[in-house]
Amino acid sequence: MNTPWRLFLSALRDFTRLPVQASPEAGGAETGAAAPFIPIVGALIGAVGALVYWAAALIWPNSIAVVLSLCATTLLCAHTRSAALGTPIFVFAILIKYEALTALSSANLPFSLPANVALGLIMIAGHAASRALVVSVIALPAKPAAKPVSHIALAAAMVLGFAPAVVIGIPGLIGLAAAIVARIALTGYSRRDGQRWGQPSGQPSAEPSAAAELDMTQQLTEVCFYLGALASWTYI
Repeated sequence: MNTPWRLFLSALRDFTRLPVQASPEAGGAETGAAAPFIPIVGALIGAVGALVYWAAALIWPNSIAVVLSLCATTLLCAHTRSAALGTPIFVFAILIKYEALTALSSANLPFSLPANVALGLIMIAGHAASRALVVSVIALPAKPAAKPVSHIALAAAMVLGFAPAVVIGIPGLIGLAAAIVARIALTGYSRRDGQRWGQPSGQPSAEPSAAAELDMTQQLTEVCFYLGALASWTYI
């Protein structure tokens, strides 16, 4: 029987670089059963970035704190690598995240928080929401049936992944909307005319690289979450 703890460890093993051993009972379907825990793992990655940012901001300028936070979250992520995303896209994603997070460091949330904590909550929301949208890609009917995601598991992942964004209020909701639009657009592009990630132009259609598609989804939706949240502060 899949216990919550084992499923959490499965999500932690598959979506971070932490040295978590596979359970002897782990199987191909376990990723589907562990779906609700994937956004929780994302929130934990965001929390590590938030803690690094908070600690670094006590000593160094804000820009240095943001860079160290990005380093911490990037090193924790299991599949983030330029080989999967393409070096230019990977670099641009990091640069945009840096600029967006630096600008968001001066943002105020609907409720008062200690200094340097608001950005940490935004990072947690961005990482959790982007992992929930990754689950939505894993759950697509076109994906291999070896890793099924039930409707209940998908709904649980959406609720858990979107909850931090809801807590932030209007900026979080706008950021979430931007991330959802990005996820829909990316999936549509990857399916258009047989387009597949990592496949040279003009080559016959093949099954997309799962890691590349999930990496791209996570990176793009996280970036768009921050950009949407940042844009909303102009109007509130």
